[in-house]
Amino acid sequence: MSPTRIGILTAIALVSATAAMAQTADSGSPAPAPKSFEHHDPVARMKAMCIKHFARSAGRLAYLEARLQLTADQQPQWDKWRQAVAAGAEKERTDCLADLPAAGQRPTALDRDSHIEKMMATKVATLQAARPALEALYQSLTPEQRLVFDRPMHGRHEGERRHHKPEFQPL
Repeated sequence: MSPTRIGILTAIALVSATAAMAQTADSGSPAPAPKSFEHHDPVARMKAMCIKHFARSAGRLAYLEARLQLTADQQPQWDKWRQAVAAGAEKERTDCLADLPAAGQRPTALDRDSHIEKMMATKVATLQAARPALEALYQSLTPEQRLVFDRPMHGRHEGERRHHKPEFQPL
């Protein structure tokens, strides 16, 4: 390509970009926040974390139910356990969102520690409330279903290895 053509194409690109920027500035509406906005706003990051955690929990339950291929006799035990877990997850999300700092305020180390403590207490309450339903469900599963149920489901797919994290992660 000739230097003249390169110069013309560059000029057209600059004019187009300038016109697009001017049109956005003249529209009167605020520009959308960049995708990296959450990285700079701790409150937005914490809010997104609360919502994503709840969504992942619901997704894991749906995935596990599909993998188990429950019988008609097992379905009521599953429904009781899922309901207890889902109610706990909803409470965790509600508590998490209610505990966010006010907009524009950065959480202190004490705020973060308090938030973690509240979330852990809610999680323990959820585990305790769901335990009887879990025991009944687990007893109804076949040995093959127990193998599926016993696999950890914390973000790792079967056979997937993450090279940046060790295989064993203590609690």
